[in-house]
Amino acid sequence: MASPIISVIVPVYKTEEYLPQCIESILAQSFTNFELLLVDDGSPDRCGEICEEYAKRDSRIRAFHQRNAGVSKARNYGLENAAGKYIVFVDSDDYVLFDYLRDLYNSLSDDNCLVIHTVIKYFPDGNSVCSDWPETTIEGKETYRLLTEYGDKSIGYPYGKLFNNELIRSHHLRFPEDISLLEDLFFLFDYVQVVSSIKIRNMANYVYRVGHSDAALSVAYKSLSEEWLIFQTYYQYIEKFVLSFGVRSVDFEDTWRSLRILFHRILLVLYSRKEDKSYKERIACLKELRRKYACWILAYFKPDYLADKVTAYFLRRKLYMGVDLWMRLLLAVHFRKMFGGKRQ
Repeated sequence: MASPIISVIVPVYKTEEYLPQCIESILAQSFTNFELLLVDDGSPDRCGEICEEYAKRDSRIRAFHQRNAGVSKARNYGLENAAGKYIVFVDSDDYVLFDYLRDLYNSLSDDNCLVIHTVIKYFPDGNSVCSDWPETTIEGKETYRLLTEYGDKSIGYPYGKLFNNELIRSHHLRFPEDISLLEDLFFLFDYVQVVSSIKIRNMANYVYRVGHSDAALSVAYKSLSEEWLIFQTYYQYIEKFVLSFGVRSVDFEDTWRSLRILFHRILLVLYSRKEDKSYKERIACLKELRRKYACWILAYFKPDYLADKVTAYFLRRKLYMGVDLWMRLLLAVHFRKMFGGKRQ
């Protein structure tokens, strides 16, 4: 049997209500030369049974099961078993329109091209809105612009894109499994560095169900070590892009500034009841942050709110006791405009 042109990978976890619609929408595609890999991430509901039921009905479907290890592990499991020339991802609580695969495939210009299509956001109240991204083709050393110009457009998710499986395999690309925030974006950053062009098209055939699976995950705070790792990983990617593409660091100014959100998360977790750090441990952490990211703190850590500006002022001047007292005071009075959001 000939290998399929496209492998569709669907990580599955606690989406029993939406999974049948997701699978049916893929099976109904106008482009039929594909395989569907359903990777059950140890879901406690009937998702695993649903995957098996569909696999028995259609020979294009393969069902896999793993102990719960997270969406990155599930996607990587799918990549390890994918036989298609190209890879497409779909989340199990979303669904796709009739020409999703066909339009992605037809947009491909060559095997070193990343195809990105817009998506339809479907809200719990029944309303929907289509992402509006400028159509463009980015080539060669300009591919870094995906980070600088599209970083604020929710373009980092794996769906709505066509990936080359050979490039993924030859460069050993995988979703990072040790973090559970921005892992999709980091995979995309790795992939962008091995392609010669990016085609962004306003063709919306993917329906993203807002507010279900990863909405809560995206705002939930992790452990201090994981929050630190997320910040550090993003920081290193920016450094890598600056070096790899031979551009000035100043060209990434907005991207450098965007790191403050992740830096805020580190500080909030450091002072959370969950971590329950001693004074000595908090001061040591502040000193290490200041030492390791001194250049970024001095140049780009510029918060919007006055309360946060006080924190930045103390940290820039190495007044660690001041940072500690101020942070504890803000948390004690349940200050609601810390770092642009409510206290967690």
